[in-house]
Amino acid sequence: MIPVLIAIVVIAIAALVAFRRFERYRYTDSWRKSEFRGLAFGFLMWFGGLFGHRVPPPPQAKVEFATKPGEPNPPGSGGPALPDDTADQKE
Repeated sequence: MIPVLIAIVVIAIAALVAFRRFERYRYTDSWRKSEFRGLAFGFLMWFGGLFGHRVPPPPQAKVEFATKPGEPNPPGSGGPALPDDTADQKE
């Protein structure tokens, strides 16, 4: 029982020291230019993928609409249950 507790304490201290060193290293210029940065990001994506997490798509720089602001609404497709202007009507 005692050796297991000692191992847990040693691993916890080692993890804490490693986390502190990495935290300081992350804000240096070496981190911005290192290959480890890509490796760490790749590992996080792989590990997150095990649990179903994905990176969101990048934001779109340009948005294009199918109709111009002055044009009328296109005809409904397949006969909608409600008219296109239902949301604009007041009760």
